[in-house]
Amino acid sequence: MKDVEVKGYLIPAGWTVMVYPTAAHLNPSVYDDPLSFNPWRWETLINYVEMDRQGQKVNSGSENFMAFGGGSRFCSGAEFVKLCMAIFFHHLVTKYRYVQFD
Repeated sequence: MKDVEVKGYLIPAGWTVMVYPTAAHLNPSVYDDPLSFNPWRWETLINYVEMDRQGQKVNSGSENFMAFGGGSRFCSGAEFVKLCMAIFFHHLVTKYRYVQFD
């Protein structure tokens, strides 16, 4: 192992480096007012597809949204969760009656 420098920061040999996805989701250079609750900010994200070493397609997520990881370590349950949420919202919208309170 050897020391490595990344964007002006020196990472000494032998150090463990961990990814903190929440920090990516709170980046003010990417998201306007990142500390406010705004679920619509994720609406325009694109899922990128890459090829792994064996030539298989790999969903790498988005460079700015890491809830499901990325690359070859992309969450295998991500598509299942999306299906579950679609079913949940379908039932929420079709099985209940909504009224507006003044």
